[in-house]
Amino acid sequence: MKSYIAQDRVHAQGKAWQIRILLSQWMKEAGGAVPLSEFIRTRQAASCSRSQAGR
Repeated sequence: MKSYIAQDRVHAQGKAWQIRILLSQWMKEAGGAVPLSEFIRTRQAASCSRSQAGR
């Protein structure tokens, strides 16, 4: 299962049941019904802060 988040898109690769689980996990993390643009922005901010913390 692979997933990529870019500035303007989300790409998930895997079996249908894996993607359903991934999407439900993302929805739980986001706190419910969140627009996709908001979700991408928050995920990118979280990944940037994690990559800078490792330096």
